[in-house]
Amino acid sequence: MFSVYFSVAVSSFAFVIWTVTWIIQIILNKSFNTNKQLFSEIKYINIFLALFFVIEILSRVFAVIPEGAFLTLKSYLLFIIFYVSIIKINKKEILYKIVISILIIVSLLSVYELIRYFVSLKDMPTEVEINSDRIGFFGYPISMGELKMLLLLMVFPLLFSKEKFFMSKIFLLLLLIPIFISMYLTQSRNVFVAIFISLIIYGIIINKKFLIYFATILIIFWFIIPARFQNRIESIANPNFLSNESRLVMWNVGMQMFKDHPLLGIGDNEFTKVYKLYKEPQIEGEGSHLHSNYLMILATTGIFGFIFYISFFIAIFLKQIKFYRNVLNETDKLLIFGSILMMISFHISGIFEWNFGDWKVLSVLLFLTSISFILYNINFNKNLKQE
Repeated sequence: MFSVYFSVAVSSFAFVIWTVTWIIQIILNKSFNTNKQLFSEIKYINIFLALFFVIEILSRVFAVIPEGAFLTLKSYLLFIIFYVSIIKINKKEILYKIVISILIIVSLLSVYELIRYFVSLKDMPTEVEINSDRIGFFGYPISMGELKMLLLLMVFPLLFSKEKFFMSKIFLLLLLIPIFISMYLTQSRNVFVAIFISLIIYGIIINKKFLIYFATILIIFWFIIPARFQNRIESIANPNFLSNESRLVMWNVGMQMFKDHPLLGIGDNEFTKVYKLYKEPQIEGEGSHLHSNYLMILATTGIFGFIFYISFFIAIFLKQIKFYRNVLNETDKLLIFGSILMMISFHISGIFEWNFGDWKVLSVLLFLTSISFILYNINFNKNLKQE
């Protein structure tokens, strides 16, 4: 998980080793230990994911450009992360150690990024372009911003815990500060919108006093940040801003694709070539994808793929809410609520970016999503033993 934050190669290699080792373990043990209660909880999640995968296959069979369409299906192997995590992690101590390890590594990486960033400022012109000073030492700024957003929101509720948990609040805060600053300096506007809405939701549901502190911090923050950062934030609502305008153009093309292929879509293969059949790209990045999960799913898999995609995540969301209500331990409850905020942020940022198609973001999303299921499973088994 933490290698996703600094190296595509290392993370890919680690994923292969992890998967192969797990398969070997099953073969050697000659068994596949499953928890019937847990798997009954994810019944509909499994059904909707399977149906979505079937539509993905069919959409590629009948793709506009079918040659080689099945090669990119390998990205769906990442869903192994979710399933193996909920099967193998059956003790809180193990889960907590994993979360702490990821936080420490990502925080140290963020400190390194910040040092490099501030050192580079001396060589930067006084007046810089709105997009020219974004942190991106370990990857594309939007991807890195989303990766850090997911991790931040997952553990953020713990800062307001009334009970002791697996680390001190001061230590947690010190870990989160560099992650937050480096996330902000990615200047990823979809992340800004997602973080803002997610924290408002946290304040309304969990801690209404937080809304006062949040509003105060935002006002102070606005007056101390440089003008170019203010311009970047203001550009979120400016339809004439170049990247906003290009998104509207791409979304329009996506709707045309959907209208031409409403049932199974165009197939997620050679997307740029298909895009050029509708419009010649005019700016950098145009036509590589549609910069929106919803438009991309609709265009590539049609109405059926879209329905099963939405149903899959709704099924997860409903389970997260159930687990939040049923679990009594405050630390577990706050972590589950963090997983809800993390999921909400993913879908909000996904309005403006194809983050479901970013395997790094999807890897972290799937692991952090599994945490609420792991905690529910552990608490359920504990209550069963007590009975």
